[in-house]
Amino acid sequence: MNNKFTLSRRSLLKTGAGAAAMLATPALLTKGFAADTLTVSDYGGVFEQGFRLAFYDPFEKEFGVKINVVTVSPDPVPQYKLNVDTKSYLADIVMLTPEHVDRLGKMGNYLEDLNLKIDNPENYVKGSITNKFGGIEVYALALGYRKDAMGDNVPKNWVDFWNVDKFKGRRGLWHSPVLTLETALLADGVAPDKLYPLDVDRAFKSLDKIRDHIDIWWTSGAQATQLAQSGELDMMSIWSTRAQAAVDGGAPVGIAWDQGFYNIDGWTIPAGSPKIELSRKFIQYCMNAERQAKFTDVLSAGPVNTKAYDYIKKERAELLPTTPEHVKGMQPLNAAYWGEHQDALTERFEKWLLG
Repeated sequence: MNNKFTLSRRSLLKTGAGAAAMLATPALLTKGFAADTLTVSDYGGVFEQGFRLAFYDPFEKEFGVKINVVTVSPDPVPQYKLNVDTKSYLADIVMLTPEHVDRLGKMGNYLEDLNLKIDNPENYVKGSITNKFGGIEVYALALGYRKDAMGDNVPKNWVDFWNVDKFKGRRGLWHSPVLTLETALLADGVAPDKLYPLDVDRAFKSLDKIRDHIDIWWTSGAQATQLAQSGELDMMSIWSTRAQAAVDGGAPVGIAWDQGFYNIDGWTIPAGSPKIELSRKFIQYCMNAERQAKFTDVLSAGPVNTKAYDYIKKERAELLPTTPEHVKGMQPLNAAYWGEHQDALTERFEKWLLG
């Protein structure tokens, strides 16, 4: 996605003991890369702004390494595979999610080991650090709505979103089976802890009930922000980071966290990249709690290093998806399920949209 996620906050933040065993020790960060550049692929927009504040500019200043930024494609896996296969590295470091990593892992050796050194793995969100993946931030797919359009009758979850008689207005959903099928099942009464493996036939039957009321199938985070800001939609699925960007821009947008999902964005290195060591140093640099706290000034995502909350103002922390009030109504995206089924279900989803 071009913006491009178990269950109290305390249990969420405990990493299994096995994670530490997968981590190797990197070379120490050293200066002396003045002639070098790194190209990093992120989701653009407010993500690039937040990461530039927290990581890119400080790394440039400290190590003399120029950071160039390109934007991740909506589904980065095909391009990632092609780049490694052809050795045409468009980026040295690429932001992915755990399900992307899982899919690439099934295809072959497409990801370099990061060799991260994590002294206190218990301080990191579960699943955010592996040999191939260095998690940076936690985001959520939630239900966004326009306060000026909905008034006192605001939708609180996907059951409400599907109730077109009680909650009237223009609607939007993500143009993807990922999480759209989950929301359809929740709207149809499936219990959150019974979602996986997905009852795909039931999910599409549920989508059949709402499809005539979906005015826009949005395709990118930037588009979702614009739709929320302009008021073109009254309610929609939306990444929490993008919804908050609309709020920060002055739009009367509310976020309903109940029945939402969270996921993790993180750094990876394409296999065979010519700048593996420098890329590893940059990713290690991003693991620092105080640095991760800085991106929350502009990006409303939860840092994976939970010690970052020691450096985040309380009023800002309350807007992030990993606060106790928000995370209690959400659950993680099942990365393993989508790593196995995304290609087939995307094909079925696209045929359904055209049908």
